[in-house]
Amino acid sequence: MGDDLKWYHDYSQDEKQFVLARDSRLLDGTTLPDLIRHLKNNTQKAKNQLVEEICLPDEANIQKQKLALELVVRIAFMTACSAASQETFGGDLLRPRWHDFESLETYINQVYPRDYQAGMPQDASSIRIDKLSAGYLTAYSKLNIIWTHRLTDHLILHKRANKKTLSIFRHPAFLRKSLDVLEVNNATQCQSPSEALSLGCLPPQLIRETLATYNLLFPEPGDEVSRTLLEKEVTKHNLDAFFLRPFPSSSSQSAVHEHPQDALDPDDVRSLYRKYPYWAERLYSLWKEAEDPTPVTMVERWSESRKNPRFTYWCTVVSLSIAIAFGAVATMLGALQVWISYCSWLDDPGVALCSKGGSHEKGASPGS
Repeated sequence: MGDDLKWYHDYSQDEKQFVLARDSRLLDGTTLPDLIRHLKNNTQKAKNQLVEEICLPDEANIQKQKLALELVVRIAFMTACSAASQETFGGDLLRPRWHDFESLETYINQVYPRDYQAGMPQDASSIRIDKLSAGYLTAYSKLNIIWTHRLTDHLILHKRANKKTLSIFRHPAFLRKSLDVLEVNNATQCQSPSEALSLGCLPPQLIRETLATYNLLFPEPGDEVSRTLLEKEVTKHNLDAFFLRPFPSSSSQSAVHEHPQDALDPDDVRSLYRKYPYWAERLYSLWKEAEDPTPVTMVERWSESRKNPRFTYWCTVVSLSIAIAFGAVATMLGALQVWISYCSWLDDPGVALCSKGGSHEKGASPGS
């Protein structure tokens, strides 16, 4: 696995150098390994308490240690964590704040909520899981894939005026290595979040579930389009080589199933939330986008506007107005035709509105 973690180590160095370039003395008096050990040994202590234990009660030192701890969270757990004004390597879509009164465990549970526990939407629609594949999403929903160093940005669908992007976590080898560490500690990989964090790992179910989402995006076998797309992305963006291997899925033999349905792909929204409690909300948003893509081009926006009830109403009004106008004109022309026929039948120039035609005919006879 050493070579597999090359991309993770490269990121770690880039993240560290990015921060030190803005404050070269941030790690004076300490090292990242020391901070990581301190954080692992005190996952349930509040952030301000952790800082008090590792630095002198000086305002400048306290602030530096807070920034250093946030750097540790970004590197050790690949999780966004920054002060309001702090820049980070690669940037973040989701920028959660680790408050002084929160422990590491509280913070991790906050940024990775289990939506199944919080409740699921009332939508009871059936779903086609194949619509979540990258091949389908890029071809029919016109999504662009961006690769992120932050697990907190995984599966975020970002919509702008003329572009839609899907963020995908780019370090599956980091997740696989974390599972290996957890397995050494406990063969069943059933550690609690607190136990996992004390080993320097994210909760095991979160890790397994994230790896399973790769199978949704790039199914193997059966979806050559998505797999070909992934191979091109790996080459183009120099991604983790682990992407080219089969991903462990939630239906694999190593997975733990609490219900018979857990071994099957979700077939409705509720089963989606049950099977993917951490990522269900983002997968649900992604599925809705696949079902009804948001228009981004002028043609798509014009076509979308035609579905608006107001547009339909005015189309109906205009259509009725045109029909009434044509009907009125047709009625007038019909009446005129009847009158002309009536005048011809009478052949009496003394009748009003028929005299002109009649006079012309009478006057023409003597000269003929």
